[in-house]
Amino acid sequence: MLLTRVLAALLALALVPGAARAQESVRTADGVFEYTTSSTGVVIAAPHGTYDINTPQIAMSAAAQLRAGYIVFRATAPGLRINVNRPTEGAGRACTNEPLTDRARSAYETYVRLVLAAAGTARLPLYVEIHGNAEPRTAQVIEVAAKGVAAGDARAVKEAYPPLLASIRSRAPSFPALDLRIEPIDQILFTAGCAKTLGIFSTEMIQRALHFELPRAARQEPILDMTATLISSLLRALPGFR
Repeated sequence: MLLTRVLAALLALALVPGAARAQESVRTADGVFEYTTSSTGVVIAAPHGTYDINTPQIAMSAAAQLRAGYIVFRATAPGLRINVNRPTEGAGRACTNEPLTDRARSAYETYVRLVLAAAGTARLPLYVEIHGNAEPRTAQVIEVAAKGVAAGDARAVKEAYPPLLASIRSRAPSFPALDLRIEPIDQILFTAGCAKTLGIFSTEMIQRALHFELPRAARQEPILDMTATLISSLLRALPGFR
């Protein structure tokens, strides 16, 4: 009962909108970066904003609720996907088969610079990415890959999830009854392996990182704010969250 009351209070806090902050943008030959700054050192990102439908809206809403910084990228260049969170192009292939190109390296360098600007600090206590997928095996699951997150901390987030989900569904009955799987206590399909070995997850500037993979069911227009609220509430449940 105590846990449920605490989590309900966290959820209520998450529903309070954050103060409006100026959005900055940087246009490149390959796309547009949009970001806001924060002094918290927490950044919510949607690096595949064009490809992972509705992830920018979720990232921006979650960041507002947490008063965190955010960064999103919307691609405009044709051809393979520029991964942005690592200096490669392409999707759905092994990391060793993702081409390392000059334009991908330039986009990645810009992204890292703007993540630091969004964080307002040289070292981030928490960096969060929001992604989407259409994989049938995870159609009813939110997967969370992690870096620097202890098993006990992951377990605390997972234990917080059922009452948070119930609270969300009481407000939005159409919200799907999704399971949660989180590293390092669960086996997951989307492990963010390339970002961990080639990209921003591998850098010393990131102390802890979470990589949310959302199924289509969680990225539908009517429930985007509820998905953002669920994510922000889960982050507040992470031990050590500022």
